[in-house]
Amino acid sequence: MQVGERPAQAVLDGAIGLALATGVPLRLRGPLRDADLALALAAMKLGGDADAAREPLSRTGEVELTLPHPRAGVHVLDLPYPGAVARALWTLSWPLALLGKPSELRLHGPNHSDDAPTFHDLRLGWAPFAAQFGLKMALELTHAGFGSDEGEIVAALDPAPALTPLRAVHRGLLRQVSVVAAVGGGRHEAAQDAAERVVRAMRRRGVIAEAERVPLPLPPSSPARSRWAITATAEFENSVVTVSTLGQAPALVGPEQGDRLAERLSRFLERRGALDSNMAERMLLPSFLCASGLGARAGTPPSCHYTASEVTGSLLELATIARQALPVRAVVDGAEGEEGVVVVAPQA
Repeated sequence: MQVGERPAQAVLDGAIGLALATGVPLRLRGPLRDADLALALAAMKLGGDADAAREPLSRTGEVELTLPHPRAGVHVLDLPYPGAVARALWTLSWPLALLGKPSELRLHGPNHSDDAPTFHDLRLGWAPFAAQFGLKMALELTHAGFGSDEGEIVAALDPAPALTPLRAVHRGLLRQVSVVAAVGGGRHEAAQDAAERVVRAMRRRGVIAEAERVPLPLPPSSPARSRWAITATAEFENSVVTVSTLGQAPALVGPEQGDRLAERLSRFLERRGALDSNMAERMLLPSFLCASGLGARAGTPPSCHYTASEVTGSLLELATIARQALPVRAVVDGAEGEEGVVVVAPQA
């Protein structure tokens, strides 16, 4: 299985997940750096010696990476780069789920960074889709790490004996929109005010929302200033989507940030796909594994079928990689930038 030079995050992550689940060697071009390298080493650590892989993955040139068969149990993983914690959870949970036994991931590293999912994005937005595949999950934020500060998320995985198919063609009616203001340090009233600003921005766009505040556990070594994460969640009959923004004292979430958060959610509401573009990319990996029949499954493997609010280049590229590792057929019906339909089925 081969990925091109400097692949997009979703493509590299999906390829690593496939290589870990199937044992198929992954050919890529080094060097891997920062979060990419941390994820590859974490995948190696699930069943082997990560230190042995560090040097070849850091070299310039072609690298063939053969990942060991993962082991169920408790895995403590160091992911010291922004975005790496979420990518590890998205990627490594599925090969472990195929084992059909409980496991625990203790993910150390920044977990609240710009342009990366927050803890509440993962718990409220990603975990419900994982549950539709039969992967029950308890997520705990023991320490919130902002920027480059180290935090910890603990994921207790309780998979079904075999993955169950995702079918999310229609999102259904909008049930509710909630805005969570998570605050670490400082006054709780300020966090509530931040959430209300976002609520008002959404109401100006015709979206009725409710606000709540929750505490955010900061590590003892965290700077004294207050830190904030605001997450808006739209729950539908058959789907869910989250959008987030970060802030710190003294500037919490200004009106313009509330407007941007509301605008991002409004763009999804204006389209028809059940999953947003990022979630559509991330659901390809478990769809591949489900349709291939891996795990303790008897009979013909099922197909997965969902719609995306926007087709991305990464979605199209990752769909073509799957057939290099598994007997599946992945079809994305839709042009890049438009709404699309994703079907992953056993190879005829």
